[in-house]
This record gives sequence, C-alpha cells and structure tokens, in this order.
Amino acid sequence: MDATDQRILNLLQADARMTLREIGERVNLTPPSVSERIHKLEDEGIIEGYRIAINRAKLGFGVGGYILASPEPAKYAAFCAFCEEHPAVTEHHHLIGTYNALLRFSVRDTDELDALLSIIKTYGDSRTSVELSSYFYTKDLPFGEDPE
Repeated sequence: MDATDQRILNLLQADARMTLREIGERVNLTPPSVSERIHKLEDEGIIEGYRIAINRAKLGFGVGGYILASPEPAKYAAFCAFCEEHPAVTEHHHLIGTYNALLRFSVRDTDELDALLSIIKTYGDSRTSVELSSYFYTKDLPFGEDPE
C-alpha cells in the first residue's frame, strides 16, 4: 500500500459516497485507476465494506449502551447465537479479561432493556452501562497525509 492508497482510504473514510472522479481529482488519478486501486484494497481485505450511520434515537430506539458479559463456558456458543439473532444487540466483541464479551445494545425503552438483561443473565454474569450521550461514534484511522 502506497501513499496514494492511504490518501484514498482517508477520503473514503470521510465520505464513502465520494465518486471515483472526485477521488481521482484529489489524488491525481483517472477514475479507472482509482477504481482499480479500490478493488485491490477490497480484494486484500483492507476495505471490508461500506455502511451507513443510522440515528437510532430518531427511529424510536432511545436507550443504548454497553453490556460486559461473562457467559459460562458451556453456554458461550448459545450466547453468541443469541447475540447474533437478537435485534437489540448491535455489536458483539470477544474479549480477554474479567469479562469475555462486550455488547452494544439499542432498545426503545427501559422495559425492553430489562427484558434483554433478563435473557443475558441466564448465560452468566453481566454489567450494564447506559449511554447518556456520545461525542463521536467512529474515528477515522489516520493514513499518511490529511485528505483536505
């Protein structure tokens, strides 16, 4: 990966909907050359996908936060399946430490949170933190020079 690839990554992190022409103008390449580089970054697994950010609160999911969970070893596979299937669990990370799972959740209200936690406790110990506000959701990884 060279400096031009890094600049392309910076630009896509800032705006994944930027056109090939716009990217090309900023990195001094033709749109086909930009496309080729992006496809290579995708093929190498550096770019894993393109996603949108949804304001869950505006859709009625006003309570969000994190759950540290420590499912019993015999129940871990079932716990993982539950997390993948339950719509309130929006992220699931495997950890090492006191707890071995970090979940992010988004629910409509505290009744839904209570129901979610009731199920999670059947798998083992957990601790919950409710999000009051967020300063940022994602932070771009800095590659080479700034896109501006």
